[in-house]
Amino acid sequence: MVSLPKPFFMKNTTFYLTLLITTILTPNLLAQKANIHDIAWIMAGNIPPAHQQNVSVGLAGAAIGVLANKLVLAGGNNFPDQMPWEGGKKRYYDDIFVYAKSTTGLTLADTNCKWKLPFNLAYSAVCSTPKGMVIAGGENENGLVNKVLLLTWNAGALTTSYLPDLPNGLTNAALTYKGDKLYVAGGENADGASNQFLSLNLNALNDGWKALEDLPHPVSHTVLVSAGDEIYLISGRMKNVGDTSTIYNQVYAFKLSEHTWTTKNAMPYPVSAATGIVKGNDILIFSGDEGKTFHETEKLIATIDREKDTLKKETLNRQKAKLQEGHPGFAKTVLKYSLLKGNWTVLKSTMPYGTVTTTAVIFDEEIVVAGGEIRAGVRTPHILVGKIKYTK
Repeated sequence: MVSLPKPFFMKNTTFYLTLLITTILTPNLLAQKANIHDIAWIMAGNIPPAHQQNVSVGLAGAAIGVLANKLVLAGGNNFPDQMPWEGGKKRYYDDIFVYAKSTTGLTLADTNCKWKLPFNLAYSAVCSTPKGMVIAGGENENGLVNKVLLLTWNAGALTTSYLPDLPNGLTNAALTYKGDKLYVAGGENADGASNQFLSLNLNALNDGWKALEDLPHPVSHTVLVSAGDEIYLISGRMKNVGDTSTIYNQVYAFKLSEHTWTTKNAMPYPVSAATGIVKGNDILIFSGDEGKTFHETEKLIATIDREKDTLKKETLNRQKAKLQEGHPGFAKTVLKYSLLKGNWTVLKSTMPYGTVTTTAVIFDEEIVVAGGEIRAGVRTPHILVGKIKYTK
């Protein structure tokens, strides 16, 4: 038996280990450096009708996340009977729909829809974490909500538990996750848009929510995502008493290691109620309300409130109804922010339709945008899935 010299064996072992590690890591490194070029969209599923309804009119403000390789859509609201300008009443829901990936798209994993939230809920801040899907605040027919829910998947069943309450009822806020902490930004409380920025350590729940440095301005309907050592606050709006709402295109980043806000390059145009994700070295922002019809409606509402003459008030109400009924829809564009270059670009392909007050998630390496509002008062039951295209 011939024995090889020890140095020879050690050198070859190092070589093969290096080759093995390189083989494993190279695809991941290439994926991290790949440039998102475009997104190909399909309608991959639908939201079922609500209880005692034959046709689905869709949902806005639902909490959407990913649990145990399943897509979860919980709560939401709509106008099931008439549009708001026709006197229709907004209805809130507690249904939880669970979807699995199939060869044909997305299919309901629980066709009986037996899981429910503890109460009706919409417009919560939501994000998926390794510990479960977190749903913070929101609103329902009883007003603002300060409860924080944690949805988990255990032994084939969906379980709902509670995390510490928010300091106050809060709707249309934004939530993200980094390390072991949750971060919630802005939203609307009883006094209007908020500039609060809070964190919750999931490993120290007894400490409750902690106030961090205030946001650069009060904002609701914003996008909040984490990337590296920073939390990005993007777009949104603020109601102004006696005036039209401010709609932002500003972008800020909160550096976790320094606890400071810095200004980043602004979006090409202002939007509110958009949704976004981080993928690789990019932030993607989907749709959004640019505010033209929204501002015109606000002006009419203010004029109606001031008008004393009954006939003139009726004429203005008809004008407002016509404006809302003829809403052109929301932006179909997808904006990309490069975390490496710090600049914004517009992807070539647009979405099949613009949709706001929903949440985009990454599900099985594809983008899912479920439901949302597609025109004033109008929801969609469709679920969009986007396949990311990278430059070669």
